[in-house]
Amino acid sequence: MPFILFSLATIGMTLILVHGTIFEGVRAFIAAEANRIQRRWEKKDLPPRFSLFVVTNKMLTCIQCTGFWCGLFCGLFLVTHESVWISWSNLHSHILLNRVLMLFCCGAAGSFLAPLGNALCDWIFFAKEGLIQKLTQNQQSHHEEMSAQESEIPNDNARTEAEPVSSQ
Repeated sequence: MPFILFSLATIGMTLILVHGTIFEGVRAFIAAEANRIQRRWEKKDLPPRFSLFVVTNKMLTCIQCTGFWCGLFCGLFLVTHESVWISWSNLHSHILLNRVLMLFCCGAAGSFLAPLGNALCDWIFFAKEGLIQKLTQNQQSHHEEMSAQESEIPNDNARTEAEPVSSQ
């Protein structure tokens, strides 16, 4: 059950952040700031430096990158069940290493699951319209072909009196 909840939460969070209309304004603001910063760097011939807006903009346009961070976030709350933060009591134990590795694996799982979920949603929701249009076009063209063939086929029962019937 935790894996299903983790998977659905990671996929859902990723799709909302990357494609959701609720975050369009946030994504547009981050993209505008990132472009402004990059233009300023290009104008002054400065090498690109670290900028939170540039990195966040790149992350929010990449479903796999966002899936990693969403998987890490969901793993923090859904999989580990305990606090992952460093405390002096577990600093020298293997527990901290196990928890950090588990979080990294949750991020990697999110990085795998997010594109998979995105492709599945595209196939189910967005391709449905194209599939319906294609089916209706195929049905219409098939109906037109059948009616054209029916009009071209001569009727054998409507023989004229002048045609002799051959008998053997």
